[in-house]
Amino acid sequence: MTSTPRIVLGSLVALVMLGVLIGLGVWQVQRLALKNEFQRQQDFVYNAQPIELPLLANNLQGLSFRRVRVTGRFDHAAELYLWAQRDGVAGYDVLTPFERIGEGEGQWIIVDRGWVPLDRKDPATRQPGQIDGAATVTGFVRTDMTERGKLTPANEPPKNLWYTVDYAAMGDATKHYVRPFVVVADAAPVPGGLPAGAKGVPVATNNHLQYAITWFSLAGVLVVMYLLALRRQFAARAKS
Repeated sequence: MTSTPRIVLGSLVALVMLGVLIGLGVWQVQRLALKNEFQRQQDFVYNAQPIELPLLANNLQGLSFRRVRVTGRFDHAAELYLWAQRDGVAGYDVLTPFERIGEGEGQWIIVDRGWVPLDRKDPATRQPGQIDGAATVTGFVRTDMTERGKLTPANEPPKNLWYTVDYAAMGDATKHYVRPFVVVADAAPVPGGLPAGAKGVPVATNNHLQYAITWFSLAGVLVVMYLLALRRQFAARAKS
């Protein structure tokens, strides 16, 4: 192949690769904007004053991450253990069936009471925190805890070991018909300190800026490599 067709072919390949790299960078910038807007809306909803949990809570998406209050009684004998880490330490989120009293009498929901380390899973090791009688929980609603990643292990109901929320299976395990959302308790003090409630809404991983910089950097490297190769081609032609 003579030098001119080689230059043309190389230029076409480089142009296609450059378009792909720039397109990927632009896509990550768009993802970054969407993720930032989602986090902003999530924080705005969370920072509003708590409301009484609606009776039926049919508009679940409208309640997502909304701060709520609800009064009822815990069924501590039916605790569920959701694998979780906090500050890099392995443990469990304690999910407890909660029967509403007053308005909504008899309706069961799941309350994520908070995190305990592995060696405090047994309720006997944190007996002061097993609140008897009526209790008012303040926290926020989550409707996304059923989502599973590709590497998320399967739940093991016979072992009471959960990696994602499964309302049907959890209902079977606790013998309660639970509504399809979780109220995550806030960090209000609990007798004995455990379970430790949530310090705030979860912050979604956001690496889109780094990804965008990577793709745009690769595009820049490609341009430099192309120009150097082109210069070598023209230098070779000048000598021939």
